[in-house]
Amino acid sequence: MKAIVVGAIACLLCWSAHAQQANCVSQYADAPGMTPAKLIASGHDIKAGWAGGLWLQKGVDVYFCNSGIAREDAAICWKLREPLKGQPCQ
Repeated sequence: MKAIVVGAIACLLCWSAHAQQANCVSQYADAPGMTPAKLIASGHDIKAGWAGGLWLQKGVDVYFCNSGIAREDAAICWKLREPLKGQPCQ
């Protein structure tokens, strides 16, 4: 029984190390300096909203914005883009 538990822990640690080195696909680009207020003022429409987030769109420009409290150095909005492979997982 002890050997099974030790083996399971070893497998979990190995999987965890692999998961930390994995790459992800990202479909969002940071939009520094962009805020929901700026986007709405520039003619973007709110397409969806819920506690914590907004989807805004004007033509082909689509943004996802965090409507919660963020750190001063953190992005508040991200622009939707074609997915890129090999991005670091967050």
